[in-house]
Amino acid sequence: MMTPTLFDVSAITGLRPTGKTYSPSDSSDNITLNYKENAFSAYILKHSGPDNEEVSDEEHVAFLNLWLSHYVFCSRSLQIARKFIPMAVQIHERQHFGLGRLLLATLYESIGEVCDNLKGLTPAKSKSKKTMSDGGFQVAGPMCLLQLWLNATFEKELGLFVPTEHQESIARRNVEGIRLIRLQPNPLEQNSQQLFMKYMKIFLGINEFKPKHAPFVKRPIGPYWFVEEISVLNLDLEEEVNEVWTAYLDPTVLSCRIGTLSSEYGLVGYQPNLVSRQFGLSQLRPRSMYLRKKNIVLGTTITSTLYEKYMTVASNNVYGFEPFDFNLSYYCTQEFAHWWRQYYYSRHLGDQVLISRLESGFTQPQIDRIEQQVRPTGNLFYLKSMFTFPATCFHNVRNNLLVLLVFCSYKETVARGFGEG
Repeated sequence: MMTPTLFDVSAITGLRPTGKTYSPSDSSDNITLNYKENAFSAYILKHSGPDNEEVSDEEHVAFLNLWLSHYVFCSRSLQIARKFIPMAVQIHERQHFGLGRLLLATLYESIGEVCDNLKGLTPAKSKSKKTMSDGGFQVAGPMCLLQLWLNATFEKELGLFVPTEHQESIARRNVEGIRLIRLQPNPLEQNSQQLFMKYMKIFLGINEFKPKHAPFVKRPIGPYWFVEEISVLNLDLEEEVNEVWTAYLDPTVLSCRIGTLSSEYGLVGYQPNLVSRQFGLSQLRPRSMYLRKKNIVLGTTITSTLYEKYMTVASNNVYGFEPFDFNLSYYCTQEFAHWWRQYYYSRHLGDQVLISRLESGFTQPQIDRIEQQVRPTGNLFYLKSMFTFPATCFHNVRNNLLVLLVFCSYKETVARGFGEG
């Protein structure tokens, strides 16, 4: 049982796990961004100011809107999404909100939607309910974050390496994402079928949690509040660092709301107690924060009233955090091992059956059709990044992600904060 956590988001991006919940209604009316030109070239041309002048407020907001829509949250639309304008205005005006929390929540919701589509499930309010004529569907959201987490967590299993020409630049990195984005497979010339089946067999073969699956626990690189030891020796930082670790370890619900429409209200579960070993802590048999099945929040399928109710409960339900010295541990109790084994095998199709079905599905016409649909100019698997994305990695990225999404759908290890698990 593994998943990206707020701890991973901080390590990869340098974003804090704290901050108030983002709300588009918090934006001011000081800057108005209106445009009809949604296409990239026309949008950029309209909002780019003269080279010899300082960047205006409107131009900066226009840039942030494009950046958020296309490179951070990877909107489903091939045009510039308007729903990010309030967020762009808030960032421009230096309003603080929990961008790291929102990024992870959006990723959870995106993974949940993919799993629903792979299983043939489409919730009533799902934004991905429109499928293609051949049964395909679009994948949107910050999948670049998932890819970087995969690169870090399974670097050895996937046989990834950093090319020599990037060694010097990554040595100066201040967040781990700069290195992770440079990792690439060896050899590069493997075709889609070979890579897909290679990664699927690797994931199926991982049956034990090892220290290398918690790549950030020693925290050698990152912002000062990330690398600071626990218990904090610098008393000036104690309150800040304790707040950060409380955010890492507190089970709660996270908002994935971005736009102003009623269909944009959404919550996902964040339950780090299910993956304690990823923090270097022993894993006990966990208890879900959802005591009844009807209480499980499933992304953007909730109403605004239920959204506000859950957010109020979550803000009032904070667990106490008392820091103490500890040694890193990657063990689990017998109770956890027995509980997880029962859960897993009750949903187990059988590795050989799954592999044979996948292999029989690789006919050349199907591969050609996938290759035509999955391309770097569209949003079927549009995997741009907040970092510079090397073009040589794209072939590996889309196959690696596709495998994990199929794998998640099959094994139900990661999706919307796990549900009941």
